[in-house]
Amino acid sequence: MSLIKTNEITSLLLIIAVIFIFPLTLTYSLFSDIQGVSNQQKIEYITQLLTIIAIIFGGLAVSINAYFTSRLSLGMDQSGLTKHLNEVLGWDKNIAIGVNYKQPNLEEFAPERFSKAIEQLGNEKIETRFAAIYALERIAKDSPKDHWTIMEILAAFIRENAPVRQEDEDEVESQESSKLPTDIQTALTVIGRRDSQNDPINQKLDLRNTDLTGADLMDANLSKAILIGANLQWVNFIRADLSEADLSEVDLCGSILYEANLQKAILPEANLQGVILRKANLSKAILYDANLEGATLYDANLEGAILYNANLEGAILCDANLCGVNFEGSNLQEANLIGSNLQKAKLIGANLENVLLSTANLQEANLQEANLYEAKLQEANLTGTNLLEAFLQKANLSGANLSKSEHLELEQIELAIGDRTTILPENLQVPKHWR
Repeated sequence: MSLIKTNEITSLLLIIAVIFIFPLTLTYSLFSDIQGVSNQQKIEYITQLLTIIAIIFGGLAVSINAYFTSRLSLGMDQSGLTKHLNEVLGWDKNIAIGVNYKQPNLEEFAPERFSKAIEQLGNEKIETRFAAIYALERIAKDSPKDHWTIMEILAAFIRENAPVRQEDEDEVESQESSKLPTDIQTALTVIGRRDSQNDPINQKLDLRNTDLTGADLMDANLSKAILIGANLQWVNFIRADLSEADLSEVDLCGSILYEANLQKAILPEANLQGVILRKANLSKAILYDANLEGATLYDANLEGAILYNANLEGAILCDANLCGVNFEGSNLQEANLIGSNLQKAKLIGANLENVLLSTANLQEANLQEANLYEAKLQEANLTGTNLLEAFLQKANLSGANLSKSEHLELEQIELAIGDRTTILPENLQVPKHWR
């Protein structure tokens, strides 16, 4: 105990002694001078008064004792405190005093936790499987060396428990039976939010031929995943990362891919009917023979994408970036491409019947043998566009710029609708029937 604390105690004891003696002396003097009272009565009065004083000072003493006990506890020697904590909690001394503390190596406990979680993953109760999936996620975070093994196990769990239904199975099922099971959704969630920095190079998640109808994969990381032949109808892919993923022959009918990243994704023969792809990144994506009928690609980026022989009938591509896109042989009938950028796009033999191309940029695009019957090309930019044998009957060219267009013949524009605002190549005259 320090010298300061010793002096404090000594001073308090002296004060207590003086305070206690003073009332005792005063009481005795007071009662000794009273006349007409017997000695026996004086003794009784003095005894009662002293009892009251003793109670008061007893309480005071208890308070003082509690005060110094707390002060002594706070001033306990550090080594003594450390020793006490070690005995009660089993802590290392360095932990108690905060010096050179080293986190326990959780990887040492991973094998035991891993075995238990795998055992629970095969449990019949869904709540047990649910807990096992989260336990595996925790292990993957604590033990990076087990990260990829756990992701592969969860992917295998999904493949085994959510396979695509066979064609000969009864397609009419109740809503309850078709609902995505909770454990499958949980496994997908864990995979989707994994730390992809721990993924081995050239390793891919295998979720092929799975039925993930109605899954919630918002913001999920499925980059480079293999989803060949999967049923992805009505899936929420908002802002999901599907870059370089293999989505060959998948069914994405009704899914939402708003702001999703599909850069360099592989989607040949995929079904994207009615899919929401607004502001999605599909640059350099492969979509040949894909069905995008009625799809919404407003403000999407498809620069350099391949849509050879794709079906985009009635699709909405307003303000989309379609620079350099290969639409050769594609069906764009009644599609909306108002304000879209089709610069250097390949539309050879494409069906553009009744398509909306007003204010679109078709500069240097290749429209050879394209069908532009009743196409709306008001104020479109067709500078340097290849229109060899393009069918322009009833195509509206009002305000369109066709200067320097290649292979444009008088017979073609005579079938079209235009006016004095239409800019034609220097070698062609404005048809007489144009207003």
